[in-house]
Amino acid sequence: IPIPPGLLVAVPQQNREDPAKGQFQVQMVNDTDERFEVSSVQFVWDGYTTPVTPRDSTIVAGQIIDFPVAFPGATCVGNGLVDTMPPPENAVVLLGLEDGSVREVPVIDRWHLARRLYLEDCQRQFIAASVTIVWADLHEEQFDGRPVTAGLLRLTRGAGTGTITIDTISGTIPYSFEPVDTAADEPVIMLGAGDDVGEVPIRFTESRCDPHALAEVKQPHKFVAQVDLGDGVLRPFIVVPDQRDWVPMRRTADEACVVTGQVVFVGEETPAVPATSGP
Repeated sequence: IPIPPGLLVAVPQQNREDPAKGQFQVQMVNDTDERFEVSSVQFVWDGYTTPVTPRDSTIVAGQIIDFPVAFPGATCVGNGLVDTMPPPENAVVLLGLEDGSVREVPVIDRWHLARRLYLEDCQRQFIAASVTIVWADLHEEQFDGRPVTAGLLRLTRGAGTGTITIDTISGTIPYSFEPVDTAADEPVIMLGAGDDVGEVPIRFTESRCDPHALAEVKQPHKFVAQVDLGDGVLRPFIVVPDQRDWVPMRRTADEACVVTGQVVFVGEETPAVPATSGP
């Protein structure tokens, strides 16, 4: 979508840090000869409206500047799909100015980000209303000679009426996901149409142990499940452990990296091998 010349416009976008922070950027593109002393920023749309974010910034003529704003979650209309989505071209950004006035700035959804955030969150809300998916009873135990995080994947029926299936769950950079009793070619879990609750044993093992990968990870505990609500459509859904489990999980994975000799120190090309005692 092109940006019209000679105007002050707002372009929604995200950098690589933003999803983990639950935010997006309102990029102000000032192609006018005006100067704006900004005291607040708010993204306003029928699809979602952010809180007013205080600012103390100046936008000069010809400048492009990003303002981070919290993503509040979508206000889903109709079925939450694109055919009932409010038109993104109706969105505006309200710039509060130091003199107490408010400038209404048109939004150009150049990268289709406003649309994508809306559709993804409406899908998340639809799945969450149909079934509650949680990690339960996470704890450390031994597996193949090293510590792992074990527990349960639990499904509790909500508004969904058919058979609910989790086909696969992907791992993250620090963790590999393994269903304990499920064959590789089988779904992780199926909740039959007549069942209200179902659970299966699972474990998280260490995945990447090299410091370069671990230093770059932004969302280590967001596991993506592919969920079928009974209509044959696989929908991605992020399943996050309780925050109190994050530190124990990471500590267990780090210990497993050491025990299995996969620890790689910066500058080394091969993993460090644990020392062994003599005969």
